[in-house]
Amino acid sequence: MNKRRFIKRIGKNNKAQATSIIYFFVITIAILICSIIVLKLVNTIVTPFQTQIGNMSAPAGEAVKNVQGKFTSWWDIFIVLLFIINVLLLFISAFLIDIHPAFVIVYIVCVFFMFIMGNYALDLLDNVWNKMATTTELAQSPMQLFIMANFNLIMLGIVILSGIIMYAKFKWFGSGMGGSTS
Repeated sequence: MNKRRFIKRIGKNNKAQATSIIYFFVITIAILICSIIVLKLVNTIVTPFQTQIGNMSAPAGEAVKNVQGKFTSWWDIFIVLLFIINVLLLFISAFLIDIHPAFVIVYIVCVFFMFIMGNYALDLLDNVWNKMATTTELAQSPMQLFIMANFNLIMLGIVILSGIIMYAKFKWFGSGMGGSTS
């Protein structure tokens, strides 16, 4: 089976799916909102427990504090890994799209509206983090804060790379429209 038929078979019903970039954006915002909620819950529950158990036994209190510290540091890494997996899935989706040159315009329009609506979503995300997060949660999330602070620039880079992937696929395999299938 040649490459063109293989790619056609994998991406058979994926024509003009510019929505993958929008799904990426929505999933990323949802992950970041859920992240602060989980950190807030963990800190709200574990910190008083750690204080109470520390009053009874100092080593037990230190053990709970260490577990909480490990969880919160790994939680930040876990959220960033989810973000990276989401980026990789977007690039795979960009490669599997059987695109026609006319749909590049649709992709560009969707990206344009995503950036317009994205600023409102980022404001919402910033409000959620500012209302829920204390200095403790903010200190526990340095990588997430970096992503949020540079989100528009990161999104621009991702959009450019996914566009390059789609364009390169288009040039490499052709448009997928017409031609021989042998």
